[in-house]
Parts: sequence; C-alpha cells; structure tokens
Amino acid sequence: MVLGLATGCATQGPGGQTRDPLQPVNRAVFGFNVFLDDWALGPTARGYKKITHPRMRRSVTNFFYNLDFPERLVASIGQAEGEKAATEVGRFVVNTTIGVAGLFDPATRFGMARYDEDLGQMFGRWGVPGGPYWVLPFLGPSNPRDTTGYVAQIFLNPFFWLDYHETNYVSLGTGLFRVLNARAEADEQIAAARRSALDYYIFVRDAFIARREAQIRNEPLPEPGAASEAQDDLYDDLYDDPDADDDPEAGEETSDAEAP
Repeated sequence: MVLGLATGCATQGPGGQTRDPLQPVNRAVFGFNVFLDDWALGPTARGYKKITHPRMRRSVTNFFYNLDFPERLVASIGQAEGEKAATEVGRFVVNTTIGVAGLFDPATRFGMARYDEDLGQMFGRWGVPGGPYWVLPFLGPSNPRDTTGYVAQIFLNPFFWLDYHETNYVSLGTGLFRVLNARAEADEQIAAARRSALDYYIFVRDAFIARREAQIRNEPLPEPGAASEAQDDLYDDLYDDPDADDDPEAGEETSDAEAP
C-alpha cells in the first residue's frame, strides 16, 4: 500500500519527492507533535540534559549509532557500495571492541569514514519515488518510501529480536531512551530553528526534503563524526595516544557550541 502511494501520487519534484499535497493534515499533525514536544519531550530532555554530562550523552549517541550497523550494512550492499559496506564492518569491529560496545568512536579517530546509510535511502537509489511529504504522529517528517524503510529497519534492530516473543519492553524502552538522548543533544539547534524560522513547519519540511535528496544523491553532508572526535575526551583518558604530546593542538577541546 505504501509503495503504491509512493508511485501514484501527484506531481513530483526533484528526486521523486512530491510537493506537499497533504499540507492541511500535515500541519495539524505537526502541531500535535510540537505540542507534545513543548509539554512532554522537550522539558524531559532538558531535565535529562541538566543531570547528565555531555560525554555521557555522546557515548549514548555512539552506542545507538553502532547498534544501527545492520541497517547501514544492508543499505550499503543494496546500493552496490562495497567500499562503504567494508568500512561499516571495520567500524563495527573496532568500535564494538576497542570502543567498549560502541560507547566510544575510535574508528573515526583511526580515519575510517562514517556514513549514515538507511533503507529509505537505498530505495531512493533504486528509483523508488519518495511520494507525498507527510508528517507522522510522534515520528515527524517522512514520506511513503522512507516510512517503508523505517518499518523494515525495525527488523534489523538487535533489540527487537532480543524480546520479540515477549512484549518488546526492551526495544521500546531503549527506543524511548534513544529519542530522549537525541532530543537533549539537539535542544539548542531546535530552539535556534524555532526562533529564526518565519514558518517552523516550512523550515522543517524543506530541511527534511533537502537532506534526504542530498543523501540519495550521495552529496556531502556535515560530517557527523566530527562532534564525536571533538568530545570523546574520556576515550583519551582510557586509551592515551603516545604521540599526542608531539601535537601542539592535541590538548585543545572543541566546545559544545562549536561542535556541528
């Protein structure tokens, strides 16, 4: 049904993404999501941010990124990108072992590229059009193609298979914790966007569409590993670099405000 919507709706823009024919409904759902963020998720995330150290939140981000390895591997193979697939395997091995179950990101420090491939992106490379832009309750911006990829991604999550015979408390709990941590990490950027955007709905929609189309075309995006490299100072304490003293800039830290 979802793929049928993706191929059968309205006039398409660049890259198979249609315009916004569902805008009245989308705005209502978007308003609902903003309301939830204002009164529940946002305040909870800011409270969580106050009682946690930035290094801890970065480690949580690293852990969940490492946990997404199966999806990135499948997406890379599905796009016939062997080099990316091999890099993903190498990163997973390094970060799961030396990086203590993915809590740290030594692979980036070792010069291994960091990618953000996903199943929706893979479908886009196959030529599946995005379909109409829509906003999902709780989940936010998407389209039929990416929603299909999201549903498929659930089955590549190790926590799903850990307790799929039961009530999925583990996968649900870890998913909620992941959202909370990500919301706390993005709090300043979200606040800045809401202050500066003349129409926050349009801002989010256009940013989502532009980013997804850039990802499908494999255009460069801000390097997500840069923040990890700048903030993983605790990793330095555990695994000292014997050559660090020879680098006059080795001891300099990048503040949270400067991190991408």
